[in-house]
Amino acid sequence: KVIDEFDVSDGYKLKLQVGKYKGVEKIDLRLWVKNAGNSEYAPTKRGINFNAEWLDRFMEMAEKLY
Repeated sequence: KVIDEFDVSDGYKLKLQVGKYKGVEKIDLRLWVKNAGNSEYAPTKRGINFNAEWLDRFMEMAEKLY
């Protein structure tokens, strides 16, 4: 399920998604690229995927950036 997304540059989007993998809730923040042949976007290897139970700690780490 896509939570949010935004265009980072022409032909690229950053998407935040949640879903399950092998029964474990996962959070995925990934760069998506627009295919040259059509207007569809495809995920790239550039991103992060982690267990949803780590979200609180991840947010604490991200707050230290400011």
